[in-house]
Amino acid sequence: VRVGNNRPDLGTNPICNRFTGLLEAGQPLFLPCNPPMPGAFVSVHLENSTPNPLSICEAFVYTDQALPIERCPTFRDQPPGALASYNGKCYIFYNRQPLNFLDALSFCRSRGGTLISESNPALQGFISWELWRRHRSDVSSQYWMGAVRDGSDRSSWKWVNGDELTVSFWSHPGGDEDCARFDGSKGWLWSDTNCNTLLNFICQHQPKTCGRPEQPPNSTMVALNGFEVGAQIKYSCDANHLLVGPPTRTCLETGFY
Repeated sequence: VRVGNNRPDLGTNPICNRFTGLLEAGQPLFLPCNPPMPGAFVSVHLENSTPNPLSICEAFVYTDQALPIERCPTFRDQPPGALASYNGKCYIFYNRQPLNFLDALSFCRSRGGTLISESNPALQGFISWELWRRHRSDVSSQYWMGAVRDGSDRSSWKWVNGDELTVSFWSHPGGDEDCARFDGSKGWLWSDTNCNTLLNFICQHQPKTCGRPEQPPNSTMVALNGFEVGAQIKYSCDANHLLVGPPTRTCLETGFY
């Protein structure tokens, strides 16, 4: 079992745990990571010098760090299976209504989101994996991202929120166009692009809710404003019971209390 931020099909992520021996058909196997390992991807690999089939009926990954997609905003017209979450944020992949850059940005903002406006190696790994698995047979696909050329310094780029772009993943540095895309023909690295081109796009959103929290036995939980981001949950104990821990919890922008 490997865990990490590299594409799982490459087999380069660190090993979390391994099993050596004979596994009978139908026998469950529990492989914990000790110590816990951070990473966007969990993958199972068969390491054997002679080819053997590996069949898995079900695989469960247990973590308290992943944001469930049920906490993300959804829209009736989004494509099926378009929603994914990573590192406390939600991503909706629109591949059926290509728009130019400004229209794509306006579309995302009208729904409370924006085009992707941040970058780091782990996020790039997540986005490139999501795009790769959605377009295995269509490597020519392209998606807008929220990076634009700096009007005052054409050698620099910035995000649509005004932040400076400091970590980049260009397929070929240079170019003269003013907008940027995830380029399927370049392994989902970045390419500069004419802003009027009609492309697919990805909207980035904050979660809308934290979900219903756990309620300890012999307690009362009051949620006056539901479980939306910003809402506060209050706990009280039944008679003859003592409250241990804070009496209130707040739903944060990360989708967790």
